[in-house]
Amino acid sequence: MRQCSVFVFFLLAICSFNSFSQSGDKEALQDKKAKIQKEIKLTNTLLQKAKKEKNQSVTTLNTLNKQIQSRKDIIQALDLEVKMASIQIGNLKQQIQETQQSIVTQQELLDTLKSEYALMIRHAYFNRNAYDRLAFVFSSQSYNQAFKRLRYLQEYSQFRQKQVEEIKLAEQKLSDELLALKRQKVLLTVAKNEKTQSLESSQIEVGILDSEQSSQKTLLSKLRKKEKQLKKELQSKQRLAKELDKQIRKIIEEEIRLVKASKESDVLALTPEEQELADNFTSNKGKLPWPVERGVIIERFGVQAHPVLRGIETFNNGVKITTEEGALIRAIFEGTVSRIIDIPGAGKAVILSHGDYFSVYSNLLEVSVKRGQSVLLKEKIGTVLTKTNTKESITELQIWKSSEKMDPSSWLFQAY
Repeated sequence: MRQCSVFVFFLLAICSFNSFSQSGDKEALQDKKAKIQKEIKLTNTLLQKAKKEKNQSVTTLNTLNKQIQSRKDIIQALDLEVKMASIQIGNLKQQIQETQQSIVTQQELLDTLKSEYALMIRHAYFNRNAYDRLAFVFSSQSYNQAFKRLRYLQEYSQFRQKQVEEIKLAEQKLSDELLALKRQKVLLTVAKNEKTQSLESSQIEVGILDSEQSSQKTLLSKLRKKEKQLKKELQSKQRLAKELDKQIRKIIEEEIRLVKASKESDVLALTPEEQELADNFTSNKGKLPWPVERGVIIERFGVQAHPVLRGIETFNNGVKITTEEGALIRAIFEGTVSRIIDIPGAGKAVILSHGDYFSVYSNLLEVSVKRGQSVLLKEKIGTVLTKTNTKESITELQIWKSSEKMDPSSWLFQAY
């Protein structure tokens, strides 16, 4: 009995651990879904606005591409939910089967214990005169026999008490098994409902995805008819990007040169305060807040294939984030305003220094900080510039370590 109890306890502990693990995975998956859906909501708002403005641009295509990818991520998450629910259903069915078998075994044990105890009581009742304790002991032929009879009576009484305790224990275990069976059946119903809901949601998302991919093909076809115009726009963007890059590099090199001059050394050495700031910046890699409260990365860092023009690649010094009109641009980390740049045709840009790191925020309409000013984490530094002809609101974030460009997406907190 005792070995059986230990085994049952160990089995329940394993089941509890597996349930906890599955619960943790489910919560993480639901959190991921919520974040993807939040991003889809924003891209959908931006696309609806572009549709209203009849804006058929590369930015619109990039936003639609991002939404399609997010939609695929949602479908993948829902499919994973279905698989997890199926595994849970299988495990619960097996647990229910094992519990039902255990209930049958436990009921048989309880019936046997009660039957044996009833026979014992019946036998004791019909032989109660013969079992008179004093008469039974004093009728002994010798002292040794009297001692043995007294010992027998004591052991018989203990045995009866033990039988009562085993019956109570068996009844309690049977009650626990019945309660566990009820709980498992409820969990099975919940898992089946969750699986059904996930399947239905997945089918809906697949239908929306088909519609979005159809819109993607239509837009791509229309944009390819504007190849000359797109090439001209691309050349203009590349010219402005080179001008901005030239000024940023010049400013950063000047900052480094000033630091070296102040230390009278050719080696870049930070003050303790600057070094601490740089170390803190480094330690927050992957956890930095976005420069906008609501935004979607539509162009990533480095070499990118042009979404429309075949065989043409572009290079981004940072990440381009599409956002809402009038969105506030905020500092991704505490630092100091190194410089404010004004690029004709490309709005304004702000450079913040964080020790030997620099963050650059471009395509700003207005700037609310000044050179040399200390800024805090998430402090407003300006507002995004919205193009008058396309109504697009895009800001670019760059991160530099000294004169080396970094990929901002690896530094920002990832939504999912």
